[in-house]
Amino acid sequence: DGHLHSIAPPRGVWERLAMDYVGPVPQSKSGNKYFLVLTDLFSKFVVTKAVPDNTSTTAAKFLLYDVFMIYGVPFEIITDNGQHFCSSLYESLLKLTQCCHVKTTPYNPQASGQCERHNATLVPNLVALSNQSRSNWDNKLAATTFNYNATRHDSTGYTPFELMFAPQPRFTADLSSSSTSTSLTVSHYHHTMQQFIEHAKIAARTNNLRHQQSSKQRYDRHRSNPQHPVGQLILIRNRNPHINKFSSKFVGPYTIIDRLHDKTYLVKNDNTGHQAQVPVHDIRSLN
Repeated sequence: DGHLHSIAPPRGVWERLAMDYVGPVPQSKSGNKYFLVLTDLFSKFVVTKAVPDNTSTTAAKFLLYDVFMIYGVPFEIITDNGQHFCSSLYESLLKLTQCCHVKTTPYNPQASGQCERHNATLVPNLVALSNQSRSNWDNKLAATTFNYNATRHDSTGYTPFELMFAPQPRFTADLSSSSTSTSLTVSHYHHTMQQFIEHAKIAARTNNLRHQQSSKQRYDRHRSNPQHPVGQLILIRNRNPHINKFSSKFVGPYTIIDRLHDKTYLVKNDNTGHQAQVPVHDIRSLN
């Protein structure tokens, strides 16, 4: 199936984000049936919103009003190839704000892994919330998201909130504490926060790389790393969305005409002459 080709993690907050729709889930009294989930892939900080549909207009409004106008514009946003993320409206917003849009290749774990893994912990909690509080789950979304952002993340060693904003969030219980904070000048506070942020960025990136390498080793453990020579006859996985369980899983024959890089080949259908780029895990040898 091919070994996992890791993508270097971002070097700081708000550099690379991943965005996705989750749902449909039970409709709330307010008419909401979907979650929009946006995650900063460095800090793991999450922004969520309950919405009534999964259209491109809703996605664009969320980005503009709930993300860009509050946190600023990131360098890059990763999404899947869903129509709601490929419309002219959505693309125009990203072009206008000079934000790079990266669309993942369907069924390709090497390309889409970062976009999918960031939701592995939060999304099950959101779905469970919608099932437990079927009529008013959207009223509890902010608290669930805050709890996630205030919990230490295994891959970074910090809470998402801490990496995003520097200090830990203060809870209601902390407000009644009798302890008083040390008085700091603005310049001293700014200097202290700069030192913390630089230290945290280095530590979080180191932890991210270590976690990514560990994930790669687990992924690669039971997978071969095949190499296919130019000219070889092959079959490729049938990605026709209308296939059923009786259809062939692989189709062809195809001939490999070029190796684009370690994980992707350019192939040509021997019957039609059609050419396509195919990831290595979608290739099967004929012999």
